[in-house]
Amino acid sequence: MEAIARARYVRTSPRKARLVVDAIRGKEVREALAILRYTPNRAARIVEKVVRSAVANAENNFHMDADNLRISRAFVDGGPNIIKRLRYAPMGRGYRIIKRMSHITIAVEETEPKPDRKARRRPATGAAAKRAAASEARVGETKKVSAIAEEKPIEPTTETQKSVEGEETQTEVENKADIQDTESEGKGGA
Repeated sequence: MEAIARARYVRTSPRKARLVVDAIRGKEVREALAILRYTPNRAARIVEKVVRSAVANAENNFHMDADNLRISRAFVDGGPNIIKRLRYAPMGRGYRIIKRMSHITIAVEETEPKPDRKARRRPATGAAAKRAAASEARVGETKKVSAIAEEKPIEPTTETQKSVEGEETQTEVENKADIQDTESEGKGGA
């Protein structure tokens, strides 16, 4: 089922309007409106209005979902050339200027909603494959190292880090001595 919108007797030449319509034919409505919004053409404003009208027709008349619409048909026909002007030319002649009109027709149809799923990565080739394999190997190594670290606690390697139960290390003894010195100075004894 298609919802159709037409703009008739539009004051733009069919050739200029076809350039805009060709850019959106077959696209989803959201994408087409984005293209039309940033197309620097006077005809793009008119085509945008027709697309919006076709979407409104689909929603209100045919109860279609606006998120699943795409432009199925889009074409521009020539209208009547009733606006004619005269351009003055040499030797008493006049060249005719024809102000062209066009009829713009946009048809939208509902498509199936796209399923939400993650895209599968294609296997890389060449240098990219080597880089991917190397990064996966590094990730695997870090997982192995973290698993080993969880199993065995790390033992201190230097003598200052080693402490035997019941004995204090050299740094702990120095810290206690400094604390006792500062306490005796603050009491006002000697």
